[in-house]
Amino acid sequence: MRLLKTVLPVLAFAMAAAFVAYSYRSSPEAVAVSADGAAYSDGKLVMANPKLDGFTKDNRPYNMTAARAIQDFQNEGIVELEGIDARLPVDKDKWASVTAPGGTYDRDKNTLDINGVMTITTSDGMVARLKSAYLDIGQGGMKTDEAVDIQLKGAEVTSDSMTVLENGKVMIFENRVRMNIDPRRLKTAQNTSGDQDVVQ
Repeated sequence: MRLLKTVLPVLAFAMAAAFVAYSYRSSPEAVAVSADGAAYSDGKLVMANPKLDGFTKDNRPYNMTAARAIQDFQNEGIVELEGIDARLPVDKDKWASVTAPGGTYDRDKNTLDINGVMTITTSDGMVARLKSAYLDIGQGGMKTDEAVDIQLKGAEVTSDSMTVLENGKVMIFENRVRMNIDPRRLKTAQNTSGDQDVVQ
């Protein structure tokens, strides 16, 4: 169906922007990091309410916050994040909000391992929920072996696992993949495009 050719690329683009693309567009010299306070506990540095504000290379603002960030001095490349909340630009007029209970950032590997339910909500109405996710920022990829639920304007995609490759250019849904489309959305798309494909 022609509608699938429209819906799936939109999902791919929105998710890629929310998960991966901002990392590549970020301009390091335009980043400000702050925290409400820091303390040492059991050989670890604990920062309260760390906040990162910056601008992408095309001058779009973004921010990321956490309730706490914990760094072990014996392994300074690993940072544990709690209460992740981010607002990221998707394109000129669209935003994505990303929330997760926590994750582990590995500076040396340039990866972020989200260890709880992550929710992505875009300003144009997409809502994606993943039970966990592993982001390879350096390679521009993401993988989850747990349930995925993505909803966008009358369409829903679910699967038991998903892989994002090449900065979002490739999305692979695997294991019990389903796509549900609101019949009203289908009818509107057919009337607009003149597509007379029949849904079985």
